[in-house]
Amino acid sequence: MTIFLIVKLLIVVIFLVIFLRRPSLVWGIGLLTVTTAVLLDTFLGTFGRDEMLAELGFFYPVVAGMLFTGAAVWLWSLLRPLTAVSAPVVATTTTAVSPSPTPRRERPAATSDSAFDRQMIYDQIRQRFGRDDVLDLMFDLNIGENEVMTLNQDMDDLILNVMDIAEEREQTAALALAVERILTPPPPEHLPRLEKINVSSPPTILRQYLLAHYNLQQLTALATALALDSEQIGSANKKTWVREFLLYLYRRNRIDELINLMQQSAASTAQ
Repeated sequence: MTIFLIVKLLIVVIFLVIFLRRPSLVWGIGLLTVTTAVLLDTFLGTFGRDEMLAELGFFYPVVAGMLFTGAAVWLWSLLRPLTAVSAPVVATTTTAVSPSPTPRRERPAATSDSAFDRQMIYDQIRQRFGRDDVLDLMFDLNIGENEVMTLNQDMDDLILNVMDIAEEREQTAALALAVERILTPPPPEHLPRLEKINVSSPPTILRQYLLAHYNLQQLTALATALALDSEQIGSANKKTWVREFLLYLYRRNRIDELINLMQQSAASTAQ
């Protein structure tokens, strides 16, 4: 085994370890690209490069082009967050659009005076969150869609807008905690007891309580008891349903009705 083969295998192992620790499309493309490149180079070296190139003919430049494209996509995906820019802000109504862009500061590197690494938080959200998770994060931080969502917006812009708003409100610590709780939801026994939950409780507590203690059928029953057509929520996904359900009630100042109903139902079940 030559030193060059060892180096090639080491590169594949590095990409494999990163992909296993941070499973994402970006690192999947990177792993597939380097693995294919190593296999192709080893294959050509083993069976004679000139002879195999002649045998492959048209297919060799096709494979080489795919490898180049995969490497370019992987590198562009890694560098894109560093060059992301803000898009125009969407107004609170669905028809009006504000022409003013959301201001964005440069993403600072971690320093010894900073308790939270902005880049690390961004990487966690970008690589491990889906769009629903980002919407849950906004709900937990009480960030409105009209504050961060923009026209023709991609995921990078949305995440950076959420992080900027959190920093402006001095919610960086709350942001880091909310990210951790979405990635690792607290078990039901670690949540406050129902009788301790009230209107002033953080919205994230109520969201996590509903997710931990109610199934979709029970949630639909709560909506029906509150004279709410569950079809207005419009989602078969439990996480999305809970978030939209709570947003609907918060906007109409009816959270107290939900909490009272939950407590009454629990008391009736206990008797």
